[in-house]
Amino acid sequence: MRPYTRFLSSLICLSFFLFFSLPAFSQAPTGAGRNNINPGSAPEIKINSPSSDRFFKGGKDIFPKSFQAAQPEAVAGRASSSSQIGPDYPVGPGDQFLVNFWGRIEDNLLVSINNSNKLYIPRLGVLDAKGNTYAELEASLTQKINSSMRDVQFTISLYKPRDFSVYVLGAVNSPGSVSVQSISRASDVIRMAGGVLPVGSKQYIEVRRNGKVLQLDLLRFASHADFSKNPYITNNDVIYVPVLTEFVSVSGAIVQPGSFEIKETRNLKEVLESLGGLSVYADSNSPIKISRVEPNGTRKKYQIYHQAPEGKRANTLLTDGFLLQKGDEIFVPSSQLLVPSQSETVYVTGEVKLPGSKLYRVSTPVEEYVGAAGGLTQRANFSNAVVYKADGSTIPVEPRMSIDPGDTIYIPERTFKFWQDHLAIVTTFISLATSIIVLSGR
Repeated sequence: MRPYTRFLSSLICLSFFLFFSLPAFSQAPTGAGRNNINPGSAPEIKINSPSSDRFFKGGKDIFPKSFQAAQPEAVAGRASSSSQIGPDYPVGPGDQFLVNFWGRIEDNLLVSINNSNKLYIPRLGVLDAKGNTYAELEASLTQKINSSMRDVQFTISLYKPRDFSVYVLGAVNSPGSVSVQSISRASDVIRMAGGVLPVGSKQYIEVRRNGKVLQLDLLRFASHADFSKNPYITNNDVIYVPVLTEFVSVSGAIVQPGSFEIKETRNLKEVLESLGGLSVYADSNSPIKISRVEPNGTRKKYQIYHQAPEGKRANTLLTDGFLLQKGDEIFVPSSQLLVPSQSETVYVTGEVKLPGSKLYRVSTPVEEYVGAAGGLTQRANFSNAVVYKADGSTIPVEPRMSIDPGDTIYIPERTFKFWQDHLAIVTTFISLATSIIVLSGR
């Protein structure tokens, strides 16, 4: 038993020795990396280093940490912002851009334009962004990268737009300074200023920029999606909305009903096309009705056809040859198919002081819309006023009647017959003479 005990004691001591000594042998030498590979374990492969590798030689971090944007919110911001701008977006001081690289280099960086309109990119240099659009800045950056690196591709997107203030003046509800972002277009800024007044122009709005004047046409933008007539707003812009001058009022089954200024064209067909054309529920077989004030003060009615109807005389008035005059009121009839109106306005025409479109408000009676149009003129005949509905029907105006969006309120002119005029005058004189006799008798 004694030799067996000595053997067991020796075995236990050897186990303790191995347990405490093996971790020390397993540690790497001082200064060695955990992932180091023995140079003799694999053959060395020589690669012709591209210019991009030589240019950005020195570690995995190509760009300084302060310029990198690896946070998740940066990617989210890039996706949401870049979808809101177009190639004509004017870049300026304060704009931040996210640039992503892939290929020989996989990295990203966040850069911004400084107050001197310079865009500094580490290890690439400086780009002059003054007066550039988004497309021009992208082209300049492409040229800069291609001249310095090979086999490297990139994308650039707006990460954070700049903030600034612009003045909106003229015929708007709340003229003055408006705080906006650079991704805002002219229509957005005007809406922030309360929108255009009923007496304001939507076709000849001015954007005054660096001594130049840009002409805006929000009516064409709305009816034809012409973005060139609704540009982006940039620093130091001033928006001026003038008052309507020579205009006609168009209501009924038209895509963009409202006021239209006839400075550039008076042709009825061209005016209707400029307003987006007839709506889908317009009755092309029925004549367009036009009410016009003649030089002698009377109002004359016209019926204008889209094309010469069968059985009509050869001199039938057609839209292509009919010229409009200042103050004309045009009504486009619709078919009897009931189509709900998508308009958010009510139109007041006829014998009111400020005819045109008025913002629709729920539970607002007809009298308040007439008041918003400046009230009745001296020759107004409110008792014979009518409401043209969106479905083409006509309803006589009743006291406190409700109005739907898209309705047109028409106040006709009061007319007198010859004998009625003289009877009113004679009655006035008789009343005056009677009053004088009574007073003198006292």
